[in-house]
Amino acid sequence: MSSTTKPRVALWDNARFVLIVLVVIGHLISTVRTDSALGFGLYAYIYLFHMPAMILLSGMFSRAETSPKAVRSTLQLLVTWGLWELIWAGIRGVVEGRVPGNSFLVSPAWTLWFLVSLATMRILLPYIAQLRHPLLVSIIVALGAGILPAIGTDFSASRTLAFLPFFVAGWLARQRGWLAGDWFTRPRGATRAAAWGLLGALAIVLALLPQLREVWRIDRWLTWRDDYFWLFSHAPIGDWQPEAWGAVVAGGVAVTAVLLAVAGAMTLALLIIVPRGHSAVTVWGTRTLFVYLLHGPVVYLLREGGVIAWFGSLGPVGLLLLIGGGVGLAILLSQRWVARATGPIIEPGFDWALQREKTP
Repeated sequence: MSSTTKPRVALWDNARFVLIVLVVIGHLISTVRTDSALGFGLYAYIYLFHMPAMILLSGMFSRAETSPKAVRSTLQLLVTWGLWELIWAGIRGVVEGRVPGNSFLVSPAWTLWFLVSLATMRILLPYIAQLRHPLLVSIIVALGAGILPAIGTDFSASRTLAFLPFFVAGWLARQRGWLAGDWFTRPRGATRAAAWGLLGALAIVLALLPQLREVWRIDRWLTWRDDYFWLFSHAPIGDWQPEAWGAVVAGGVAVTAVLLAVAGAMTLALLIIVPRGHSAVTVWGTRTLFVYLLHGPVVYLLREGGVIAWFGSLGPVGLLLLIGGGVGLAILLSQRWVARATGPIIEPGFDWALQREKTP
């Protein structure tokens, strides 16, 4: 390592691994989440914050510039996305006999929305950075996106706009040193206790609401794909189902604002309690992209083979086994040999297509 290269901070890699474990667990239990109150509560808990947190971490390490390095990083995401769209088309063709339809590439395949959204946010960041209040503007955009039904899943537009405040907040936190104080870098016991208290309280609330899925299909709100009119129509909150345009917009903005605030608070709480020291988890946290892309086909095949449904039929025991399997799968896919074997499809080389940097 050269003297000019900054060492990696263990905290961020530790947090990345914790979050990727939640991603894998969330996908494993997704199709059986409504089979039990416990499964629904766990799914809602994970989806309240795990992707906003991942987006925030991505924003922290993005730059508001169009330097060759920044451009190459964004192009890498797009090249990986294109390759994996082909991989998913092949998998579905073999398993389901499906051929790519009119939505191929336009609507990203399952987990690939994250790559498209992240690339889009990086492209937008240099322009957002010129605003006087970039975070405020991104929040307004996120709250307003649900008003327009035309903003849908094409090129992951809805999720990009919904999660944009977290990306911008991550970038600003790095730029302005919001997380540089001792309260965050070396949190005291009281701070950690408060963070644990918040995360624990929300877990208890969800656990004590066994009828939540009958009262509010919050899971549909937490996918961040649909507009307010569809959400209130298909996932009303109890008897609250506004129909007038103004009532739907006001209600949707209010609910979304609360969900974004909860996601922000949970993200901060998680970052406070994550260990700061180096461990095996730190190393695994450097390979989260491998886990993110590779776990998808595994979970998909388990779903198609009826394995996940079988575990779901076992009740709480089956759910616990799925959780344990998710942790184990994340660890397995984080190993060095997996990274070496799959490197060409996770970070495919494309230097041949780039101009050579001019030397002074």
